[in-house]
Amino acid sequence: MVSIKSKSAALEKLISIEEYFRLEAKSLTKNEYHNGIILKMAGAKLKHNLLAQAASAVLFNHVKTKRLNFIVSNSDTKIYIERVNKVVYPDAVVISRPPLFYKKRKDTIVNPHLIVEVLSDSTEKHDRNGKFEWYRTIPSFQEYVLIYQESQQVVVWTKQTDGTWVLRDYIGENAVAFLHTLEGCTMLLGDLYPDEADFQED
Repeated sequence: MVSIKSKSAALEKLISIEEYFRLEAKSLTKNEYHNGIILKMAGAKLKHNLLAQAASAVLFNHVKTKRLNFIVSNSDTKIYIERVNKVVYPDAVVISRPPLFYKKRKDTIVNPHLIVEVLSDSTEKHDRNGKFEWYRTIPSFQEYVLIYQESQQVVVWTKQTDGTWVLRDYIGENAVAFLHTLEGCTMLLGDLYPDEADFQED
């Protein structure tokens, strides 16, 4: 989750991607690389983290049960997007086996199959548009799952055989989101979202 406001704090001097990786290895916070510029990621709220964790669990259990040829990883995995020279952190990612790494770096992959992003008010536009445009330049990328943080809604974009993308919108606790590229994987929104009572103001 990149804070849109953080662009104003971006380094004026463009740096190489090798320098970015060197700095990132020492950083106490997560930062993304955008074609020579480092952007600091905003800290995520508890609800955001719980949604990302729940989605990862659904994906992991499905892939393991079905013995699919994928690996499920969390937000610590970086994705390198060659066409736009960017390194980003997704909220969750399903990787085609075998994982392909950027210049043999074991923390940065180049072949995501499915990507999950949890939408907050500050990043919704960025994740729905900018990031999706970047991700679509990756040949292996087949499905995009957007989970709204403040309402029970999941949007799934699925790539078709002709290269076009189809959007499916799922709303409400009884809705079941289908992930068509993972052999029948489903997400019941009522199970995905945490108890709202835990987030009520005192």
